Amino acid sequence: MGTASNRHSETGPTARILSSRRAFGRVREAFAGCRDGEFAAAYADARWRTVGLRAALSLVDRVLPMTPMVQFVDEVSRLIRERGLAEGCAAGVRRLGLDCEFVLSEDAASALRASPVLVYGNHPTVLTPFLLAAAARREDVRLLMLAYVRCLIPSIGPYLLPLQPRSDRDWVEYRRGGLSRVVARRLARAVFKSREGEAAKLANLQSLREGARHVARGGCTAIFPGGGGRDEATWYPGVGQIARELRASSGAREVFLLPAFEEARSEAHVYAGLRRLGAEREPERVRVRFGEPRRLVDLVDAGDDAWAVTARLQADFRTLCAGVHP
Repeated sequence: MGTASNRHSETGPTARILSSRRAFGRVREAFAGCRDGEFAAAYADARWRTVGLRAALSLVDRVLPMTPMVQFVDEVSRLIRERGLAEGCAAGVRRLGLDCEFVLSEDAASALRASPVLVYGNHPTVLTPFLLAAAARREDVRLLMLAYVRCLIPSIGPYLLPLQPRSDRDWVEYRRGGLSRVVARRLARAVFKSREGEAAKLANLQSLREGARHVARGGCTAIFPGGGGRDEATWYPGVGQIARELRASSGAREVFLLPAFEEARSEAHVYAGLRRLGAEREPERVRVRFGEPRRLVDLVDAGDDAWAVTARLQADFRTLCAGVHP
């Protein structure tokens, strides 16, 4: 008889044990490939056929529901591929046991779903971009999101304008979202090679400019200038950069700015949904409230710099939040 290692197949319950280093290498390769199903398969294989990595990922799951998250994002990618962006995102949110409610006037709905529009707002959970895509109900949405999201959800690639992750210190990540956010960012850095320094700034500027050009062509671009998490007190100037680019274009008079506020949610709600994935339960309500659309030329002056525009848009956004969320 042969040994277990040469008579067992590479996959399935009788597959041979892999070294953690080799399994992790396969996970990184699958992640970088950005192809549907490959990362989820490599991750599941690593959990099944290693000893050290399986134990490490089990510890991770106690802080961050990584295993159900991998399963979930693989399903969301399939839903977007099969149903389109809006319905795929809405179906993914429902899979977490959340019921979407979008509060917006007729004017806001018209701007969101049919006009050249820049949507901006808070980003308390990883679901925020998907909620906005579901609310917009249009396929020409472009979402400014961290570049590695397209490796997790390959079918979102055509809708994503990639941003290189900032190399913030762990205490900044902890302040924004607690230990789970620190763990999530470290895992992302372990499997995704991002650009650094000036190369990252240039790549991000190119994505911001493409976001502006997309709106100028009649599309919808969404950006989350707070950076995500609990602490979004200081907005990054990317939203101001896009607005300035649009103000300089000849069609700016037809462009709208639309603030969006995701209410009373945190990553804890998302993680709870992931840990109960597939279980029967009463759905929880998740609400996104939109402000009134404002014409770009009424809110942005031609001589403003990106920081001045960002400060004005943040003040306008706080008006929307007033009386809704303390």
